[in-house]
Amino acid sequence: MSPYGELKLAQEHVVSNRLLGVCDVVIGRVANLYGPGQNLEKLQGLLSRLALSSITKTPLSIFVSLDTMRDYIYSDDAARIALHWIRKYSGMKTNTPQIKIIASGQPVSIGYLIHLMQDIARTKTPISYGSHSSSAAQARDLRLMPSGQEEVEGFLQTPLPAGTKSIYLDILDRYQTA
Repeated sequence: MSPYGELKLAQEHVVSNRLLGVCDVVIGRVANLYGPGQNLEKLQGLLSRLALSSITKTPLSIFVSLDTMRDYIYSDDAARIALHWIRKYSGMKTNTPQIKIIASGQPVSIGYLIHLMQDIARTKTPISYGSHSSSAAQARDLRLMPSGQEEVEGFLQTPLPAGTKSIYLDILDRYQTA
């Protein structure tokens, strides 16, 4: 497990130990979250970085294989699912933390995301391929099965292409009005 994963598990442990018996505990393990409004000063958010690269023509460095699989969930969809789980377990006094995976259940490759952004932007997204020692710690395939998939599928209202386009249009608008 990566140091990041270990840190996240340690955080869950702290929350569970401190809050159990005090209040109901629902922990959401959220997949790769995306949506418009991301802080572009931070070097995070692959879809936002792809959109920015398409608009500014500044090459985006990719350090993992293009067939690396990840699950992406639109921020509003993830919020609806999180709220569902909080409402469901609120007041149940389960005495055990409820851990829920909040994901779309639809993994896609990095290569697919690059092509999707190029289709939306109608331009080639400049990509620089490289290697980095931290790449070895990245799982090649991180498919996630959402908790209660049938129960929450109605909350998944934003298809990846539509959400990706909203990111592109948001960043384009920010650059045109700046």
